[in-house]
Amino acid sequence: TIAGTAYDIVTVEGFATLACIDNPAGGDLIGNAFWRGVGLADLLRAAGVRDGAVDVVFTASDDYVDSISIERAMMPGCMLAYEMNGMPLNSAHGAPLRLIVPGLFGLKNVKWIARIDVAASDVKGYWQRRGWNDVAEYQTMSRIDVATASVVGRPATLAGVAFAGNRGISRVEVSTDNGASWVAAELRPPLSPSAWVLWHASWTPQIVGRFEAIVRAVDGTG
Repeated sequence: TIAGTAYDIVTVEGFATLACIDNPAGGDLIGNAFWRGVGLADLLRAAGVRDGAVDVVFTASDDYVDSISIERAMMPGCMLAYEMNGMPLNSAHGAPLRLIVPGLFGLKNVKWIARIDVAASDVKGYWQRRGWNDVAEYQTMSRIDVATASVVGRPATLAGVAFAGNRGISRVEVSTDNGASWVAAELRPPLSPSAWVLWHASWTPQIVGRFEAIVRAVDGTG
């Protein structure tokens, strides 16, 4: 009950990919999961956020602080998660409550939330005060996870993931001749607008040898 009025805070759920802002090209500091929690926008509306709000500020139990804009906080898919893949969050993943923010690197997806404030000014978080990016929008990435061996004249399989936050992925291409030519990969529909895309492609070697495969992706904005 807030200000004498009862509000229903609806449970929300969905797939979302998280990546560390320090993830190198082709790195493994990225993962996809099914999250369940409450919609941040629902909670803020129930709390009665007043005009002039600029940032929503999250303080963790270890005193880590970061913020997102009020506009970002009200976006669909932004949630306070208490379950991951059907199980209660454990400590490593942010129990008892963590933020899931579509489109923003992991440093903005605060774990171990102990307090939420709404500020009338821009609040710089722990890493931003040390020079890290405050916008922190995901950069477009792609990665090769599978490259099967083959023989001349028979197709080999290349497969992996691509991700660009909530901008989505429109195209993935692979090359086995150091970028002289590119072949379009087939994309599987993402599990949600905030999830990575799985891709695969076939390649048939014409000569015996050792080949290096590379991949590139184009996000949904081109």
